[in-house]
Amino acid sequence: MDLDPIVRLSRRFGADPDYVLAGGGNTSQKDGDTIAVKASGVQLGTIDAAGFVHLSLSKLKAVFTIELPSNSDEREKVVLEHMLAARLPGQTGRPSVETLLHALFPFRFVVHLHPALINGMLCAQKALDAAQTLFEGEAAVLPYITPGYTLADAVRTIFETRRQSGKSPYTILFLQNHGVFVAADSAEEIQARYDSIFATLRAKVRALPQEPGVHDSLSSVEKATIEKIRTAVEEATSKFNVTFFFTLNSVVGHFLASSGTFLPLAAPFTPDHIVYAGAWPLFVSQSQAQDPASLQEQIDAYRALHGELPKILAVQGVGIFGLGKDRAAAERACLLFTDAAKIAWYAGAFGGAHPMESADIEFIRNWEVEKYRASIASRR
Repeated sequence: MDLDPIVRLSRRFGADPDYVLAGGGNTSQKDGDTIAVKASGVQLGTIDAAGFVHLSLSKLKAVFTIELPSNSDEREKVVLEHMLAARLPGQTGRPSVETLLHALFPFRFVVHLHPALINGMLCAQKALDAAQTLFEGEAAVLPYITPGYTLADAVRTIFETRRQSGKSPYTILFLQNHGVFVAADSAEEIQARYDSIFATLRAKVRALPQEPGVHDSLSSVEKATIEKIRTAVEEATSKFNVTFFFTLNSVVGHFLASSGTFLPLAAPFTPDHIVYAGAWPLFVSQSQAQDPASLQEQIDAYRALHGELPKILAVQGVGIFGLGKDRAAAERACLLFTDAAKIAWYAGAFGGAHPMESADIEFIRNWEVEKYRASIASRR
């Protein structure tokens, strides 16, 4: 199979931060009974042909005909084994966990992404109503469903219902607190559908706040405060062998005014935010952030509650510190948390923010698939 078309398509979206951040999203191309799907952990912006895993479509779809364990962990383990067994000879990569979803679309190309603009609708209180109203007839819309086989089977059911109704197959699939799948037989159609979705949503949301050259506009007192907080953060986190990365921008700053304004960002919106920015940020006041002992006390309380370090330390009225094993991980945490802030901002047009439910957060935190993806990200 010539993978040049899907490589070009993947890089086009992967290089645009309005569409892709970190390792988010996956793509596929079909030819006869073969599907080439992005391997788990591979970056879309730099992917080449070696970044795809070739599998048998018929073997993948056969997963829906076998009896599976009722226990979710055991079920996902069996499904993964069948997915790996569906790889063509010589293929060694691990296919995306969403491979089954790609296989269900009867189109040559599928591009699955998590853009902030789209998730501003999908992570909102009125997500389902908004998506059905704005894209009536052309898109399938599902509430949040546990990723993996459970989600794939639900999608298979609605696709089959659509087929039996005699209507043309869905080309767009919106998933609450997750993202969107767009399918077509040409790269041009994929781009056109994404352009149309973006245009429709931009007409509904408020534009993001403008950046006024934040660092340049800071007073000497504000700069001194930030430096004092940097020193305190370094001292408080030094014993954990982590580094930090500081971010200050207008959209994040909008939510840092008080503990009340920060509430929309107190829990994650999507699995990607959990993987890269942690399930819950730690919000502290400026006075707590400037005192290493007080900051240490807040971090210790967080660890006692959640069993891990925060990946985001949010300081009231100042900015956010990403914490990670290295600078890349810390910067990635800030990047994804800024993405969450954009989602919360856009969600205002659809009834306000709607984060993931507690049970769904815990599933993602403990899911082997996401632990694998996080481990791949940590190597970059």
